[in-house]
Amino acid sequence: MRRHTSLWLVLLFSLGRVSFATQDVSEDLLEMKVRGVVLDPNSNTPVVLLEDPVGRRAFPIWIGVPEAQAIARAMKGVPTPRPMIHSLLKNILTELQVEVVRIIVSDFRSSTFYASIALRQGAKTLIIDARPSDAIALALDVKAPIFVAKKVIESVRTERVSPSLAYSATKLGMHLQNLDVDLAGFFQLANSEGVLVSFVEAGSQAERDGVRGGDAITEADGKPIKNLQDLLEIFKGKKVGQDILLQVTRDQHPLRLRLTLSSLE
Repeated sequence: MRRHTSLWLVLLFSLGRVSFATQDVSEDLLEMKVRGVVLDPNSNTPVVLLEDPVGRRAFPIWIGVPEAQAIARAMKGVPTPRPMIHSLLKNILTELQVEVVRIIVSDFRSSTFYASIALRQGAKTLIIDARPSDAIALALDVKAPIFVAKKVIESVRTERVSPSLAYSATKLGMHLQNLDVDLAGFFQLANSEGVLVSFVEAGSQAERDGVRGGDAITEADGKPIKNLQDLLEIFKGKKVGQDILLQVTRDQHPLRLRLTLSSLE
């Protein structure tokens, strides 16, 4: 067993720099949670949106499409036929009896975010360098807290960030955000009122019902949808198993879709 443990530790150490110094949560860190995945129209890139527990401050991290897919799956807790990176790490750490204490988005340099994963093995704390997207997916999978250094939040404020409200209908497998002028211009929409489907999980209820990333929802059950609040009110009035008739704009063409509510979470 010791030989196998050593081999796994070699693999784990190869994922990033490791130290054994303890790391306490300081006043320089702010705990945040994942709100959802949105789309940045300026770069056509997915963004994972973090927010503080009371929803007063949002923090975006630009990621790739595979990373957005991994985070969306981790938010839902849906298993895959073969382990993704965050699931593989979870399995390795569980086998080694290592606890994920927290993940920290620690730095932002040259337009790149840096993160670390704090692990506990017995009396030791291990700090491992990681990409924020991988660290966030792992934190969601093991239900570990996510922290962002305040200096990173301050530095990113100088970047152009859309403050669009985001909502994650995780069981339906889609991530939503308010349309704004930038998003309407990017998708060549005549009106900036409505809700954008920023990301759809592969194999989800939303995908099965024909919803696609980039769809702009303008009506639901015959009622105009100006923002997320309008759409969420429609959701609240429905029961699981009922349908919502959506009017969407896709590639500048109107389209009607029937979405079945498999869950309202």
